[in-house]
Amino acid sequence: MTQSAPPMNVSSPLALLLACSLLGACSDKTATAPAAPAPVPAPVAAAPVEAPAASAPAVAKNDEMRTPEARARDRKLEAAMMLAIFGKHYRPGSEDALADLRDPDSKEAKADKLSYVLSAVSHKLLPDGRAILVANAETANTEGQAESSHASPGLLNVFYLAPKGKPGDEAWQVVTRLENITALGSSGQLGDVHWVMLGAGKQGMAIRNGYTGQGYTITQLALFELGADTVTELAGSIDLHSDNDGACGPETQDCWLVDGNWHFAAARDGGAYDDLLVDFTGASQKIKPGVQVKENEDPPRVITQLNGRARYAFDGKTYKLVEGKNIVPGV
Repeated sequence: MTQSAPPMNVSSPLALLLACSLLGACSDKTATAPAAPAPVPAPVAAAPVEAPAASAPAVAKNDEMRTPEARARDRKLEAAMMLAIFGKHYRPGSEDALADLRDPDSKEAKADKLSYVLSAVSHKLLPDGRAILVANAETANTEGQAESSHASPGLLNVFYLAPKGKPGDEAWQVVTRLENITALGSSGQLGDVHWVMLGAGKQGMAIRNGYTGQGYTITQLALFELGADTVTELAGSIDLHSDNDGACGPETQDCWLVDGNWHFAAARDGGAYDDLLVDFTGASQKIKPGVQVKENEDPPRVITQLNGRARYAFDGKTYKLVEGKNIVPGV
């Protein structure tokens, strides 16, 4: 799940860093205001934005951007789907299900099943009338409640459903169950699901997920192709964002914040799968060489703007970097 970085104090090093990245460029600055404002250099030109592929519609709105009525309709529809999938194991009061699923860490075909709490994350209605439901699973305790640590990922579950009964009945029957496919995210949540087209007639799913720990945040993008009744992972960990906001103090030598905006564009080689483009912006800062760091006082820092673009193309099995550089620092 994508973790939001904690709010920055306006006098913190990363607050100045973020302001510089938004302006486009910065000269050497200190955390305290200078006696006379220094002129701001002209913004550095970013890489030209390539138009998204015609076959790839804009990424779906986040849940918080949808109207309350739309969210209520989605929840009602997903509740009907969850009931069809889990039957008596679905709990309407908590809008989740308590079910036994295979242990994804076990390689044995007949391994014992474990108890999980499953919650609907997102759904997609297909042109042929069927639907796809994505559900998150996290380990359940003996009381039947979700029990995840900060470092625990969520487990991806995908279900294909078909309408049941007469039109308007809002009843569903399960066609395919794909349980505990892979682990993503943190705090028991796999992340934010975005429905995308990977090319003409190629339904895809992008999951933005990440982790925050000890002041460091990393966010990545996982890509999946959804077939008639299959889910195929095409990319597992494309870096989109990182920062050390929570660990950036007066004595921290290096601080940074880099963020990437992604979209699909037609493949340059004319392939059936679109290319993935990520445009990066951000800034880094280092304590000026030779400066003596004083307690509780942020030292002068050298701030460098960061811009870049990375292009990923499908090679028949996975998406690989084919142009540019992913400038997101690892954590």
